[in-house]
Amino acid sequence: MNDKVKNFSRIVLEKISEVGELSLESLFPRNRVEGKMWRRVLGLPDGYEFSRPNFSAVLTRLRQQGLIAKKSDRRWASWVLTPKGKEKISVGLNFKKAIKPDGIPRLVMYDIPEMERRKRDLIRDELTGCGYSQLQRSVWIGYSPLPEDFLKSLKDLRLQGKVHIVSVDKKGTIDIF
Repeated sequence: MNDKVKNFSRIVLEKISEVGELSLESLFPRNRVEGKMWRRVLGLPDGYEFSRPNFSAVLTRLRQQGLIAKKSDRRWASWVLTPKGKEKISVGLNFKKAIKPDGIPRLVMYDIPEMERRKRDLIRDELTGCGYSQLQRSVWIGYSPLPEDFLKSLKDLRLQGKVHIVSVDKKGTIDIF
């Protein structure tokens, strides 16, 4: 299963955050071409079943978690982020800043226990957002510096000692390329 599909709730939160409010009717227009466009906007693969009931269930779950709220009870109601939802998006792990690659390879390695799986998933999402690629389950490589906010978030999430970042700025004696 695609990581983006797996993190669909997070995608929905981010999109509501970006547009301010979102109506279910705008996502499911009668015109199929517009539905395809929304699939792309949400970053879902073309084959993903983007259905009204699935999306409605995600909205309900996010509302139960206190992350979003319905603006009104009428049929054309729109959804907005709650303060708790804004905090979830902004606290630590939402780096949309464009950081230019500097060509210096950086490895990020972590050993986060299963009990803290949510934190591990957040780290993976943000490493992906920063242009890093997964080498192994808990080892990632990237060629741009990580934002200061990312490092601050590690502290806020109490992950010091569980996440290690190494940069390699000099070539070694083995030339494999």
